[in-house]
Amino acid sequence: MNTNDKMLILLAKQGNESAFRELYETNYEMIYRLAYRYVKSTPDAEDILQETFIKAFKAIQKFDFNISTNFSAWIYQICVRCSYDYHRKRKRRKSDQTTSLSDTYAEPEAQNSSPERLAISNQAIQQVRNALSVLSPKQRIIFDLRHLQHEALKEIAERLQVSPSTVKKQLERAVAKLRIQLEPLWREK
Repeated sequence: MNTNDKMLILLAKQGNESAFRELYETNYEMIYRLAYRYVKSTPDAEDILQETFIKAFKAIQKFDFNISTNFSAWIYQICVRCSYDYHRKRKRRKSDQTTSLSDTYAEPEAQNSSPERLAISNQAIQQVRNALSVLSPKQRIIFDLRHLQHEALKEIAERLQVSPSTVKKQLERAVAKLRIQLEPLWREK
């Protein structure tokens, strides 16, 4: 952790709001992008962003330099928990509008593609999205961090504040679920 962040955290722990604001300014964009990645809605991502920093402000006294390697990792973990809460609340409301990691995949490029090739690509993307929808929010986040952001298991464990073995187990379960869902696609080839 750089000395500036450490000083800002110490000041924020003493109630200095401008120090916390500076920590916010440094991290809000990263937190917003993370929240948006999982909810795919600007208003919902803004709500998660706000909830994340409110929780961080209330818990800044508990920030322990011996446990947390840096403020960004600590606030990232709070945002992940807020995202979990968001998914749980949505599940309880039984909303028929679902959000999944699959929404982060871009549609195929239409340039120089025949209509047949484009239709096949769209069908494959839809099948992958359907397969990803079977993952729990925790599994989607871990799968995303590992396979889309290429983070090491240890880094994921630190971000989520769980053991590397928990990350590995959740990742294995996610891959097993996806394998079952996507196996029919492999048989078609």
